[in-house]
Amino acid sequence: MVDTKNNRYGSVILPDWLGSGHDLFGTIQIIKGKKIQRGFLEIDFEFKFSEKFNYPIVFEIKSVNSDIEVYAVAFQIDGHIEPATRAIEENIIAPRVCRTLRRSDFVKFFAEVVANDVDFVLYLNKVPKKFKGIKSYNLTEEQKIILNERLIMEITEVLDREHSVQN
Repeated sequence: MVDTKNNRYGSVILPDWLGSGHDLFGTIQIIKGKKIQRGFLEIDFEFKFSEKFNYPIVFEIKSVNSDIEVYAVAFQIDGHIEPATRAIEENIIAPRVCRTLRRSDFVKFFAEVVANDVDFVLYLNKVPKKFKGIKSYNLTEEQKIILNERLIMEITEVLDREHSVQN
């Protein structure tokens, strides 16, 4: 994991943390207790909701007391698709998907990130230019994820179940 905190190069905002799936548990421990007004957890992996709806996902995070909470999600819908299709995906499909997602869907996604050793980037208290126009969807109380030991245990349980099914 690389700590590039407070580094700026021109107009490019560098991430605070870079890691991969195997680093996720340690990263959760490291950021615990940090004061984050608004941050982003960008994962280099598509969130697969269905055959047609699978996009890279960005989680918005913030501090709530001493916990770090995932309170919103954004899907990085490809800017190269036809504008009408993109508008439908962004304004109709994505909000519907967000309303139907359960907390367990996010836990399973994090388990995939760990299992596949997927790269992730954390931006804390800064908004990279690429996220300024991104459309985020607030999570309900039942959907929210707290980046803590409980999440680590839930991810581990998913990984253990999947491992036992494969054997």
